[in-house]
Amino acid sequence: MKVMEFGIKSSEEADREFIEAFEAARRGLPYDGPRNAVYFTSLEVMREFLTPKRLALLRMIKEKNPSSIYQLAKMARRSFPAVSKDIKLLRRHGLVSMAKQKSSPRGAVQPSVGYDAISLWIGV
Repeated sequence: MKVMEFGIKSSEEADREFIEAFEAARRGLPYDGPRNAVYFTSLEVMREFLTPKRLALLRMIKEKNPSSIYQLAKMARRSFPAVSKDIKLLRRHGLVSMAKQKSSPRGAVQPSVGYDAISLWIGV
């Protein structure tokens, strides 16, 4: 099972890890820090990002494999612009990937979700 990790970190911790990654890259060294994860500064910010509607889109993509954003919007019974905006945000954070449909005359793109679960890590 492939899992996408969500985490809650302070701004200071995120800044420190960014500096560590930057310094490792500058020296040509590998960075052993967190990867394939999305971090937020608070649980409230995470809830604003992963809304029930966005979570429903992720589930629909995983379970129903829509061939385009348009088809996904129809499945979700939401407007195309609203779904497109949500998918762009989810894609920017690595939760959705897109593949061009070669057979589509309009250049449709097919969304996909490459993981089976989302885990939430909260340090204390």
